[in-house]
Amino acid sequence: MVAEARPLTPKDRLGRALRAIRGRLGLTLAEVAQRTGIAVSTLSKIENGQLSPTYDKLVQLSEGLALDISAFFADDASPAPPPLQLVTARRSICRRGEGLRVATANYDYDYLCADLAHKAMVPILITIRARSLVEFSDLSRHSGEEFLYILRGQVEVHTEHYAPLALQSGEAMYLDSTMGHAFLTTGAGSAQMLNVCHSPQTSLFRTLVEMAEREGRQEPG
Repeated sequence: MVAEARPLTPKDRLGRALRAIRGRLGLTLAEVAQRTGIAVSTLSKIENGQLSPTYDKLVQLSEGLALDISAFFADDASPAPPPLQLVTARRSICRRGEGLRVATANYDYDYLCADLAHKAMVPILITIRARSLVEFSDLSRHSGEEFLYILRGQVEVHTEHYAPLALQSGEAMYLDSTMGHAFLTTGAGSAQMLNVCHSPQTSLFRTLVEMAEREGRQEPG
């Protein structure tokens, strides 16, 4: 007699849903871990029905993969074509001198289009006054990637995996934001650059502002 198939448990359904979503997006477990901040071993256990994710973990998954949390509770967990991208018609105008400013000992951050809190890209004008790494308690690091374009002055970019690199006005760089990084001015005065940070986590804007505010509260020296 053929044994009846074991009914799917909620853990099984969540695991199948995550595996199907990952397959539809063409992501490895390591790539999902990088996007969400959840360990590969934990993701593997979830996919194999060995672990039921907490609500916080589900939020991390939905934000990191840019999905509605309901996607993990769909009745049919088999791969399906992605939904049509809806036009949000969002826009934000930032006039000269507008934006959110956070001043610190090393930088002045001017967050542009700050009326949009939940966004994938965070544009920032950064005025750089720091001249030595001694002035930093630690290198900056956060999720995502970023693009730098030097508007004024000379900037020396320090990262934890590469030798320092000098950038002049009109030059640019693209880098992995999870890699520790810091910027110094090497000219006669301060330098200024446009910095555009990107992450699938829509909480990036709030994260960056909170990091800058903590930096601004630290006592110099």
